[in-house]
Amino acid sequence: SENRATAGRVKAKIKMKKAKTTPLFLYAGASLFFCIICFFTVDLSELDGSIPQQPIQPLVRKASPAANRSGATVELVKLQKARKEGDGPDKTMGYKIIQTLPHDSNAFSQGFEFLAGKFIESTGIKSSLREVDIQSGSVLKIHLLAQEHFGEGVTVFKGKIYQLTWRSKVCLVYDLETWEELNRFSYDTQGWGITHDHSHLIMSDGSHKLVFRDPKTFEITRQVQVKDPAHNNQDVRLLNELEYVHGEVLANVWFVDKIARIDPKTGLVLGWIDLQGLHPYRSATARGEDVLNGIAYDADRDRLWVTGKLWPSVFEIELTASAPPQAASGSEPTPRGPSHPGPAGSPVPLPVPPPAA
Repeated sequence: SENRATAGRVKAKIKMKKAKTTPLFLYAGASLFFCIICFFTVDLSELDGSIPQQPIQPLVRKASPAANRSGATVELVKLQKARKEGDGPDKTMGYKIIQTLPHDSNAFSQGFEFLAGKFIESTGIKSSLREVDIQSGSVLKIHLLAQEHFGEGVTVFKGKIYQLTWRSKVCLVYDLETWEELNRFSYDTQGWGITHDHSHLIMSDGSHKLVFRDPKTFEITRQVQVKDPAHNNQDVRLLNELEYVHGEVLANVWFVDKIARIDPKTGLVLGWIDLQGLHPYRSATARGEDVLNGIAYDADRDRLWVTGKLWPSVFEIELTASAPPQAASGSEPTPRGPSHPGPAGSPVPLPVPPPAA
């Protein structure tokens, strides 16, 4: 009985201690909760006016560039490497269609450029400067040129758009964001194609020359004559729309379904990209004017597009190491075009296309 009494007294003491300590725990917990609430609700700028309030930026996860690269020019880079190692002249390249996209079939395409997920396009006849959605082909923005100007090549360089005109011999310079005209430069030749090598503008005038110009003054800094060493160094005339890719100038040749790969240092043709058969169904109403003319390149994701005058399609392509069967067989492509000499009655004769390499 004494043991039971002793146990009872011990239990009573424990209960008394718990009753005394419980309020302490409750008080400590409430104090901690109050401190947390204060910490998250106090405006730090009220404590110190020198601390600016910074907006919370959303977390943006960028996909790996390698995962998004299409590999359009992988074979081109391989050819460049092989040439440096002395493996002989480059072979004629071919193409593989990645996807076919819609294009305004009324657009007489003279200049074609990729920029920030859209196309910048210059058109002739109904001359304009356009911003075009890649997937839908919809014209998102348009600037119509005055009637005296026939739109030609276009390129974007350091926040400015440079648009050539054909016979009015004027380069129109616009602000990239507002499309406000900033300047006009004059030149002595016709204007056909234009691109840049990240330091100079590179211009074609329908001849066999590439002219390098200062982007600030449009003054000529140098020029090269384009010749094909694989065919007795013959002049490659009627160079049209241009694009700068991996240190080479890719050039459309008027009325030829080939793209010339040109060394900008020497003017020598390094090889050809044969696009025969890319768009065989020409418009009957185009009177032969719907020729290949338009090259756009996305360097970040290695994507390449081509189109033509009055074409209803833009083709995203991948360059291949082998040419189409007709070119591989050594047959010479037949020049297409109207019976009259040159676009809009120009005195320029039809070209003789280079033989297949």
